[in-house]
Amino acid sequence: MTQPIETIIFTGEGPYADPWHPLADTSAKIAEIVGDANSVATVTSVSQLDAALDGVGLLVVNASANRSTPIAEDDDFARILDAFLARGGNLLATHSATIAFPRLPIWRSTIGAVWDYDRTFHPPIGQTLIRRSGLEHPIVDGLGDFEVYDERFTNLDLVDRGSEPLYVHEESGATHPLVWARTVGASRVVYDGLGHDLRSYESPGHVELLRRVASWLRHRI
Repeated sequence: MTQPIETIIFTGEGPYADPWHPLADTSAKIAEIVGDANSVATVTSVSQLDAALDGVGLLVVNASANRSTPIAEDDDFARILDAFLARGGNLLATHSATIAFPRLPIWRSTIGAVWDYDRTFHPPIGQTLIRRSGLEHPIVDGLGDFEVYDERFTNLDLVDRGSEPLYVHEESGATHPLVWARTVGASRVVYDGLGHDLRSYESPGHVELLRRVASWLRHRI
C-alpha cells in the first residue's frame, strides 16, 4: 500500500524566490529532517498547492520574494491558506517566508510577523549563539541553546499577541524573537527564522529543534 503524503513543502520559485536563498536545496534538507521520502512532497507554484494539500495535515512554506508589492497569486494563496487553516491544517514557515507574501494580511496574522522594508534587517551572516527564551513549551522541553551559521532577522513586524517565543537572539542591545509557536483556531503554527542556506542545517541543535517542531505540529508531542 502506498504511504500517504502527510507533509507538503511549498518551495518558492519565480515570484516566490530571490537571488539570495537556495530554496530548492534547503527544502530538500527540510524534507529529510521532518519526514521520509514517501511522506513528504514538494510543490513549486501556488497553482499546484490547492490539490496537493488535499488530505494533508502539515504545510511547510520555504519561500521568499524579490518584490515589495502583491501579485494576483498572493490572493490565491490567501484563499488556499484560509481553507487549510479552517480544517485544522498545521503550518511551518521558515526563514525568508516572512518576505514571501508582501502586504498579505492573513500571512502576517497567521505566522506572527513579516519583513518590514523600512526597519527589518539582519546582521552579516555568521556563526552565532541562539538562546532559549526561558518559556516552557513541549517543542523545547529538554533542549538548550545552540550555535548555528545563519542570518538573524531583526526588527520584524510582529503581531501584538499570540506568539510564544522559543528561541531568541541579541542584537543592538535588544532581544529579538527568532523561533516561535502559535495557535490559530484549531491549527498549530511555527515560524523558524533560521535556514538561510544548507550551513544552517549543519547545526545539530537546529536539526533537533526542527524535528521537535514537526512532532508538535503533527500533535505527537
